[in-house]
Amino acid sequence: MSHIAVREADVGVVNSGERVRPPDAPYFALEMEPGESGGPVFAASVCSEGETPEELEVRRYAVGLLHEFFRRREEVVRSTDCRVVLRNSLRHIHRHIVENYGDDGPRLDFLLVLADTQRLYAARCGGNSLFVHRGEETDALFGAWEGEGGLLGDAAGERIEIRETEVRPGDVVVLCNPSVSRVMGARDVGVILRRAREARKAALFLSAIAERKGAQGTLVALVWEVPNYRGAAIFTEEAIQEEVTPPPPPEEEGEEPHGEEERAERAKRQWLSKWRRRRQE
Repeated sequence: MSHIAVREADVGVVNSGERVRPPDAPYFALEMEPGESGGPVFAASVCSEGETPEELEVRRYAVGLLHEFFRRREEVVRSTDCRVVLRNSLRHIHRHIVENYGDDGPRLDFLLVLADTQRLYAARCGGNSLFVHRGEETDALFGAWEGEGGLLGDAAGERIEIRETEVRPGDVVVLCNPSVSRVMGARDVGVILRRAREARKAALFLSAIAERKGAQGTLVALVWEVPNYRGAAIFTEEAIQEEVTPPPPPEEEGEEPHGEEERAERAKRQWLSKWRRRRQE
């Protein structure tokens, strides 16, 4: 089985805490190359950041476990239903907390997201939120977390909510931890993304508005724009072909290309040249 490259994702990050890199930070975001047989191209999570040593250990364990799993076990993920991977991941973390800390151990809010080139899957336990912005509309995939308890580590058992939705190139996905979720709704996120579509700029606006609205605790959010994987593949293939295929000899002035294939090849080279010039402007 061929290896699929995995890298830290290009996302906008809100993180008001002191820990800035996974697994110490209360989030992670990874991008994977699209595989021939499909599978996830994006994996990310946000979670609460506790203050006690036990809470910090549990959070670091959860983020570190999944960050390493998706970096090194992408073949397993690609061969399994994303919803199964999500649910089993959170259940494993839940069992780890219960087995190591007992009934009175720490609790953990957690949001885990997987996306392929067409759909996004999410599992939540706690008061995190997830938004998908398309065009002028912003939808919240989860409602308010009702009632008490049900977090990872609760002796009564975890309450895991699973959602999925279609995604398209240009959609913007926003993950928020409970501190941000308490003050930011779909309307707030929509206003931000209509004014600032670029992920890093949107993250700056999101952080500033959440603080202005009185958010308490460590603020964590991720902003990811769904890439055009199909378009990127086309450009890459054309660029490679342009490099390895010598250009045909110049045609005499006024001479028309011979045959449909030659005309198509000439049109493709002209289009690619214009596209590159626009990228450089």
